[in-house]
Amino acid sequence: MTMNKILLVLIVASGFLLIFYANNDILTRKKLFSLFQSDYGHNSASNHNETTNSDIRRVKYVPKNATEYNIFVIYTHETFVLKTKFELFLKSLLKYASIPLHLHIVTDERSELSVEDVLKKEINEYKRVVFYTLYNMADNAAKISDISKAMMPHFNSNPGSYYSDALFYLSLGLHRIVDPNMSKAILIDCDVVFRSDVKRLFDEFERFSTENLFGLAPELTPVYRHILYKYRRFNPNTNFGNPYYPNSKSKSKRRKKKHGYPGLNSGVVMLNFDKIRNSKLFQENLKAENVNRIAKKYWFKGHLGDQDYYTLLGYEFPSLIYRLDCIWNRQLCTWWKTHGYSEIFDAFFHCEGKVRLYHGNCNTRVPE
Repeated sequence: MTMNKILLVLIVASGFLLIFYANNDILTRKKLFSLFQSDYGHNSASNHNETTNSDIRRVKYVPKNATEYNIFVIYTHETFVLKTKFELFLKSLLKYASIPLHLHIVTDERSELSVEDVLKKEINEYKRVVFYTLYNMADNAAKISDISKAMMPHFNSNPGSYYSDALFYLSLGLHRIVDPNMSKAILIDCDVVFRSDVKRLFDEFERFSTENLFGLAPELTPVYRHILYKYRRFNPNTNFGNPYYPNSKSKSKRRKKKHGYPGLNSGVVMLNFDKIRNSKLFQENLKAENVNRIAKKYWFKGHLGDQDYYTLLGYEFPSLIYRLDCIWNRQLCTWWKTHGYSEIFDAFFHCEGKVRLYHGNCNTRVPE
């Protein structure tokens, strides 16, 4: 056989191999998509505790949601500490979960493989039905660039710092990124640990009023009392910057009254996408001129990203935000106690009720 004939045979054989593997890939993808177009995810809710094998599905695009229990997590710029937090978060989430979950992970190329390794390990261990979608960090940042541009002059610290990243305004534009059919979701920080079934947190959506777009728990430190020092000086009767339980030291019935406004914490953000998309008031207040107006009104210069904006939005337009109880975002950071607010810190830090979710912010250790 001549050299030309040998070369021709090799080319033909390579062509057949390429066609074979391409068809197999197409079949695999079609099979995967059909699972999402069925009722599999919903039917699994009732009997998933009896499942002997975990069910893992990785997709880049979901034409139809397999479950309405959507949880978003940002996992970028991976470090050992971040990975440890993510593992603990997943363990606690899956340990108590009684529903099929769809995890949406916003990540980057360097962190993507590690995310999948952790997901598969924990899902297999707890034998849960979990779907997951990975989102590219840069793509998402581009889709909300106008929002982050309007926010950054008021709600970031030094340029290039942790909270100056556009993704720390992600929740404000998440309705642009998700599938148009997705009606609700919860964005949760990696440094949280569940002590209860996440379904109970999703049940809080049923308590939303017709006007509530978001659900956030109170901030449990005096950070906004500090930021608002100038506004409070000229408005001494304001409750903006007061603790959630203003009478926490009192043993009277007034102790139960929750009328302070210490600000909001974005470690857990509930989002009703249907209402967010249809809210002209919210869309107008995302514009730079209105962000400038509200920041100027309160002499506000923050450093905590979307949390700062939610805090102002919730005070200016209280009906837009459902007040999630502190037991669903029990923050543990005590930094402000040793930085000028020791006398009043405990009043802010107070949270009544059985804790259902701990938030180990500022690298605080979560109770075992």
